[in-house]
Amino acid sequence: MAFLCSGKTALCTVLALISVITLGGEPAAKLKPRGYVNDFAQVLSADATTYLEHLCTETDQKAKAQVAVVTIHSLEGSDIESYAVDLYKSWGIGSKASNRGVLILLATGDHRYRIEVGYGLEPILTDGKVGSFGREAVPLLKQGDYSAAVTLLTQRVTDTIAADASVSLTSQAPRSPPSSASGSTIPFGLIVLVGIVLFLLLFTGFGRWVLLGSLFSGRGRSRSPWGRGTGWNGGFGGGAGFGGGSAGWGAGFGGGEGFGGFGGGSSGGGGASGSW
Repeated sequence: MAFLCSGKTALCTVLALISVITLGGEPAAKLKPRGYVNDFAQVLSADATTYLEHLCTETDQKAKAQVAVVTIHSLEGSDIESYAVDLYKSWGIGSKASNRGVLILLATGDHRYRIEVGYGLEPILTDGKVGSFGREAVPLLKQGDYSAAVTLLTQRVTDTIAADASVSLTSQAPRSPPSSASGSTIPFGLIVLVGIVLFLLLFTGFGRWVLLGSLFSGRGRSRSPWGRGTGWNGGFGGGAGFGGGSAGWGAGFGGGEGFGGFGGGSSGGGGASGSW
């Protein structure tokens, strides 16, 4: 690392940018709702996002309860319980009069989840009940199928709310289980990293030196400082390092139909947390 950064400010800046992208933390106070579903971590498929947005909209309209789904990369060093309470308070999920709100929070980088329940729903969404929802989702989380896991959690919560309110929810889930990986979409993280590599190769002396070394090495000889037979080749092959991709840059930020903002509700810390 010292070799790379010596006298190469641009390269050091790019390496720092990689670290920021990898960590991807979002303080709760800075997050702003764009709908019922807020996929800040970009791990939900487009189909899952659309379905969940409709489901939460219908729950709000028919059962007068607001369910917010949030994915983030990092808790920024906080415990998930405190983070969830802060986010819930900041957004005011549920109406101020009834406090009928639920926050489903996933921190993918920390492998933690939280179901935070507003005061008005605590009698029907007890700590034990939502804890069982979380345990049911853990196998899916361990598989990296965040779309299926979040869909399961949201369905369990909304079904309980609908049954208590004696209403029927008609939103239809995708015919096939929603998958976190999208075969037709390039993960945003991969696009960023490829852009960084191109920047290094084209606009830094180090990058030009690597390119020239690759062009004139000949017969398997490599002048790359990374060692014989390594270089840049194969570093991004197969896509395995960038799996569990998103449904695109805008998947979680569409702002569902019928969403007019949250209503000023509050929570006292009821709910359940877990890890995978």
